Amino acid sequence: MRIGIPKEIKNHEHRVALSPAGAAVLIAAGHQVVVQSEAGLDSGYSDDSYLRAGAEIVTDAWQAWGQELVVKVKEPQQIEYEYLRGDLILFTFLHLAAFPELAGVLRDKKTCAIAYETVQTDAGLLPLLKPMSEVAGRVAVQLGASFLQKENGTAFPGKGCLPCAIGTAPAMHAVILGAGNVGMNAADAAAGLGARVTLLERDEKRIKQLQRETHKNITVMHFSHDCFYSLLPDCDLLIGATLIPGKHAPELLGRSDLRQMQNGSVFIDVSIDQGGISETCRATSYDEPVYVEEGVIHCCLPNLPAAVPQTSTRALTEITLPYIQSVADLGVDGVIKSHPALQRGINTLAGEIIHPAVAASLSNKVIR
Repeated sequence: MRIGIPKEIKNHEHRVALSPAGAAVLIAAGHQVVVQSEAGLDSGYSDDSYLRAGAEIVTDAWQAWGQELVVKVKEPQQIEYEYLRGDLILFTFLHLAAFPELAGVLRDKKTCAIAYETVQTDAGLLPLLKPMSEVAGRVAVQLGASFLQKENGTAFPGKGCLPCAIGTAPAMHAVILGAGNVGMNAADAAAGLGARVTLLERDEKRIKQLQRETHKNITVMHFSHDCFYSLLPDCDLLIGATLIPGKHAPELLGRSDLRQMQNGSVFIDVSIDQGGISETCRATSYDEPVYVEEGVIHCCLPNLPAAVPQTSTRALTEITLPYIQSVADLGVDGVIKSHPALQRGINTLAGEIIHPAVAASLSNKVIR
């Protein structure tokens, strides 16, 4: 199969979907790999490194998009919709619950779109989402600590506190909603910086497990609105880290809740790629990463791992490579017949939105 790797064009998206080493593996298996020039540059991969692996380098996006299988990192941008077609297999992060227009385009173009975030094993694990969730949780804490500074490079000064305690000055209090891969990595990163961390989770079995295993600076509590509300006046950094595979993120935070937080506090919503957990959330970009609502600095970047492409590209491509090879080896029909995890990842096929959770999330939205 011919596999295309376009250069990512989402705002400040520096990752690439395939490393030269990955290209070499696919080529050794009998496939052809076509890479758009400079696609891997920000991740530390030159065009020459892909050429040495046996890939073909092309200059124009349409040449990379013109292959049978196109592998990306982030969802197609509007300018890329023209490349979508009925004989294309697209394999990338999609998060269609937050992008009804794109869902409609993929449906109408009859593209087979497989989403990394909905590839799911028989055990219910999301293997392709895991590494980027780990990176996002850690980057969220780094950015949150930065935005809490009075001098933080934006027009919105933070409270002016360090993550760790100094003398009688208290440590930052980070409140994290959700104890999945994002939440656990955020909690670990914040605790490692010396912060006080409260981790809120709904699953009782998960809570008991975490109470036995987590860092001494981390308090694990059952999520309820009353409990959450009581924590907000003392919360310096709030991180949204909830996930229901394929579905829109649950709305857990209202304006009245935000008013309980102190001015200059920071809210990082990692769940923004699934629509966000607050009525005040809207996607931001690295050009303008923050805005203020109710006195609280909001950062809602849908591609947090793009800030560290040399780490995140390697972590992503190591886990996606065997799945990419399976799609290339089997084709769509073979995936449906013999690869349940990948089959669960198919969001659109033959003019239909076939993933149940994605379809349910989009059922009351206008898809043009």
